[in-house]
Amino acid sequence: MEDNLSFRTVLECNHIDVLLDLPELDLEHESNLVLDVFPNECTFTAAPYHARIPLPQPAQPGKAFPESIDYEKNTVTFRVPLEVKAKAVDNDTPSYPYGFCHFYSGPLALETSQELKVLPNPQECSFSQRLEMKQAAEKSDFSAEHYGMDYIQFSIDQLGLDLDNLPTPSKLTADQSYRIRVIVDEKVREQESYTSIEDHRAVLLGLIDILLAAVYDQLTNSNELNEANSHINIHRISGTLAYFVEYDGVEQMLRSFYRRSCTYPYYRNKDIALTCVKQVLYRVSSEGRKQWIQQQLIHTYEAFKRTDCAVLNHYFIKDFIRYVELGLNEETLLQCVEEVEKMLPDIHQASLGFGEESLLQKLLQDIMGQEESDSTDSDDYESSEEDSEESDSDNESVGTDTDANPNENVLEKLMNLKLSG
Repeated sequence: MEDNLSFRTVLECNHIDVLLDLPELDLEHESNLVLDVFPNECTFTAAPYHARIPLPQPAQPGKAFPESIDYEKNTVTFRVPLEVKAKAVDNDTPSYPYGFCHFYSGPLALETSQELKVLPNPQECSFSQRLEMKQAAEKSDFSAEHYGMDYIQFSIDQLGLDLDNLPTPSKLTADQSYRIRVIVDEKVREQESYTSIEDHRAVLLGLIDILLAAVYDQLTNSNELNEANSHINIHRISGTLAYFVEYDGVEQMLRSFYRRSCTYPYYRNKDIALTCVKQVLYRVSSEGRKQWIQQQLIHTYEAFKRTDCAVLNHYFIKDFIRYVELGLNEETLLQCVEEVEKMLPDIHQASLGFGEESLLQKLLQDIMGQEESDSTDSDDYESSEEDSEESDSDNESVGTDTDANPNENVLEKLMNLKLSG
């Protein structure tokens, strides 16, 4: 129905904006919004539309995803990079795959925003280089002051979080089920790609890494999608999404989650990380594991889709949704769960590798020293009042301890803390 599709192209200095009017599509539920880009034209297919759109200048072949969507006008804007003239390149320079199950290669299909500038050219970095970059960034970004104050506050009131009453999983909503079906149908002719995967273990470690990040985000956002920071939380906590890494094993993946969850989100504490791991282990071990995993992936998809992280839906999240629906290897998944359960106690007690133990020791000593100083001052004042108040003491209730300031036992709590880091 090419005649019914209205479009226009705008040539910019380094790209072409392709604007499509799609009045017959429900853009809130349509996920098949992709341009197939060729040197001199691009094609768009989403029933009932199919169009071949000529381009004013040669473009970089590949796929382009929505740059912006106007839901009121039902228009979609794609940004198509102009052709990059070939440079003198050493034929021995390797190009590394990335994304779900190594499905992708070459430059990223979109001009990435600031959110993704941590790794703008994944094809130029080997998996070991990505891992080294990730670990170096964690060490550089770790805030000793933020982590230390969260540690103290968590020991007092758990940072105001309710970690004991996690929500009961619900069934997939009609909208979520429809979204999954649409995403799966996008690659209906490529189902074998998801059913014939050889290394399920590597794929599942990446999946668990993303699930942990999604659960951490929901737990610290009252189990809701926060449009302001959910996409940032999930992207930064998951090394899979932030640096396109592939983990060698369960221990490496779990340590990465602990380090990143204590470095990037607003609430940073190992006990929150522990609660998240236990939640994922419990849900993935239950009979309703498939549906629960799909809900976490849809949560992530929704968090990303209108943000600078939308490109991650196309390289990871939608493929994971298809994998869970079409090719999930539950036996290998449960083996990974068993390994996580065995390693969790040691990893929880181990250092993050940021020198945080000495930091906490010093912080606690400073706080306790200040508390003791304040207590000495108050004792001097109270002694001067002792005689005048003695006569009134006989009239006081035996239960006056219940009226004490709840903050008076903070020092005792701090002195009893176990500095596990």
